[in-house]
Amino acid sequence: MSFNGLEIAELSAELGGKKVLQSINFSLQEGSVLAILGPSGCGKSTLLKVIAGILTPTDGHIFWNSEDILKTPAHKRGIGLMFQNNALFPHMSVHDNIRFGLEMLPIPKDEANDRTVELLELVGLKDYGNRSIDSLSGGESQRVALARVLAPEPKLVLLDEPFNSLDRSLRRSLVDQVFEILRAKKITSIHVTHEGDEASLFSDSILLIESGQIINHGTFAEIVDLPMNVLSADLLGLRTIWVPDAHFRDNNWFFSTPWGVKEHNGQESESYQLLLRPDRIQLSNDGLEAIVTKTFYAAGQKYIHCSIGNLNNLTVLVDNDISVGESIYLAVDLDSIEVLEA
Repeated sequence: MSFNGLEIAELSAELGGKKVLQSINFSLQEGSVLAILGPSGCGKSTLLKVIAGILTPTDGHIFWNSEDILKTPAHKRGIGLMFQNNALFPHMSVHDNIRFGLEMLPIPKDEANDRTVELLELVGLKDYGNRSIDSLSGGESQRVALARVLAPEPKLVLLDEPFNSLDRSLRRSLVDQVFEILRAKKITSIHVTHEGDEASLFSDSILLIESGQIINHGTFAEIVDLPMNVLSADLLGLRTIWVPDAHFRDNNWFFSTPWGVKEHNGQESESYQLLLRPDRIQLSNDGLEAIVTKTFYAAGQKYIHCSIGNLNNLTVLVDNDISVGESIYLAVDLDSIEVLEA
């Protein structure tokens, strides 16, 4: 049975004789959005370059709609790329930068100009056609880069952290606009990011990579509900993670927490950390006293950092008005504290 979309099978790659991708396998349904998270140097950007045809893998296959495109030249794969460096041409106007994305297509000049005008309007830059690139803000430049990527009507768009240089508020707004456009045009896309919140908001599925290997793949809900290691929890922004005081006896670990001793069956040679999710902590007059050190918002919800016992940055999800410096009381069920392999 044929599959509509992208399939990666046993994909491996080397750079300078060093393995950077090892037996990567995943599929992405046509029209959906995949977010790739992982620490710096784990192979995220290399994976995008191999899919795009910029780098050649040592093993494996890349299928689009069940057709192997591995030997298809990069410019014929129908893939658009957005990188941190938007690579706009400073000697060209905004209009000509976007139209450049159509140079390889056999279409009449009038049609190319009409499509460029449509794209300017699509990305909210209707009256910017004659502007110089140097006159644009960071967000405007990235929207021009997006329009140029969309000009040839790609079947797949790869975004390699193109919003990293923007401040946080502008980044969130622009990411929202970009994925609204991609979804409206039903374009399959892969977004490399370090932001777990961003991945959860705009992707249909998430791929976690460490040392060139997939360590987790699924929807955000599926991944956060599964037992996970420290890296998975950290990448997804699931705090608080800490190394507890512990001792081992009779094939059991005993971890000290502010709310009591957490037991865990394991090997003496193994190393663990503890995870406490922000929504598993309850505000309660019967709890332990904590001092609020910070308030912030993420994914439309309010969180606080507070200090309790030897934990200085305990993250708590709250729904009421709590201020920095305030004393609150927190209760935690020991069963909700998760033991992670370090």
